[in-house]
Amino acid sequence: MRSSEKAIRLTKTDVNALVADPAGTRFYPVTGYKGLCLQVTKAGAKSFVLRYRFNGRQKIHTMGTFPAMTPDAAGIAHSPIWTLINAGTDPGQAKADARAAAAAAKRGTFTVSDLADRYFIEHTPTLSPKWAKESTRLIKKDLLPTLGKMPLALVGPPEVSALLFKLRKTPRIANIVRAVFHTMLDRAEEWGLRPTGSNPVSVVKKRAPEMKRTIRLTDMELKALGLTLKASEEAPKYILAVRLALLAGMRKGEIQALRWEWIDLDAGEIHIPPAFHKTGKKTGKTRVVHLCNALLAHIRALTPTLGCPYVVPGLPLKDKKGKEGKIIGWKPIIGLQGPWERIREAAKLATQGEPTEEDPGWHDLRRTFASVGADLGLKGFVGELLGHAEASVTDIYTRTAAEPLHDAAEKIGARIEGILTGKIDPEKELEARRKAQAKARKKAGA
Repeated sequence: MRSSEKAIRLTKTDVNALVADPAGTRFYPVTGYKGLCLQVTKAGAKSFVLRYRFNGRQKIHTMGTFPAMTPDAAGIAHSPIWTLINAGTDPGQAKADARAAAAAAKRGTFTVSDLADRYFIEHTPTLSPKWAKESTRLIKKDLLPTLGKMPLALVGPPEVSALLFKLRKTPRIANIVRAVFHTMLDRAEEWGLRPTGSNPVSVVKKRAPEMKRTIRLTDMELKALGLTLKASEEAPKYILAVRLALLAGMRKGEIQALRWEWIDLDAGEIHIPPAFHKTGKKTGKTRVVHLCNALLAHIRALTPTLGCPYVVPGLPLKDKKGKEGKIIGWKPIIGLQGPWERIREAAKLATQGEPTEEDPGWHDLRRTFASVGADLGLKGFVGELLGHAEASVTDIYTRTAAEPLHDAAEKIGARIEGILTGKIDPEKELEARRKAQAKARKKAGA
């Protein structure tokens, strides 16, 4: 403390009279109170501090800031602090201990759900849009219902194992949830919410073995799906989304991004810009989706949402909350999984109870389109109809012309639509094949 710093009285008048010194922080002793000073920073911030010696070392303990702490409150707090010092307790350490105890208590009530909230705010924006959406969905769908209410500090290997055991029927999902939770707990350590090196996912058995999916809808399953779609109470936009995947082999992301301006109804084509389909970044080319006549009819039958550019619209963007808000734009559709799960369960295409990886997903609709194409002897057209990237430079010079591709798409779509609508009866076809085979065997035996 500089000798030029004069003592002050413990009054508002004296405290208010002090001004900042641009040269630096100043300490003004308070008359009649041992060690009590008013600290004034060069920025003008004022606080009451106690200067004292503890175990031979000079220390400063901040009591409170002015005006939140009044001069009267500082005078009252002065005596108890000296009582602690005289009893051999460092008030600065006591304050640090109190903060640590409060932090520990907070960690004890901090749940996995609380961690998820912070993860969504701080970590999810650093991910790619696709991965951010998928990881958020799995956290809400599979992680939080099981561990959301649990205190974060109590999550250990047994809890992680129990979570993964619950997801055992869907090993691919279990592996993704495991990876996401591992990252969440790593961030928890970084944020001081768990001790460093305590991530329990690290000691749990590694990834579950995954089987390559080969699921496609059989003709009988297509027939059941067709009956369900005919009677379904799902919104027409969801029904059309299913048909776009099944009758044209479109990817889920392509359907979500699909805009009316990309559709050429006269040509029977959808032109997806490179930025909006999977192989566009690699090829830099627009993907052309060839539409069968049946799918064109379904698209024409759908009434566009006024002012919305999307074929399958999402939620409207409003300039303010509530019904009074004016619509200023539209979001692309996100929630296609829920409607599809309801449709497949109604058609009895999924296991009852907990879903498994044997249940057909969105990509399996696209796989069904490809499989039907192979059944019809059109395997050479399927890759291009699905929008796969060229396998080699040679393929660039041997790409199929548009007309044969459109014919192939028409044959595949007509076959699937015929089964969906009942115009083609798989059971009668099977019976006819059996009779033909029996007749051939009889003829060969004669």
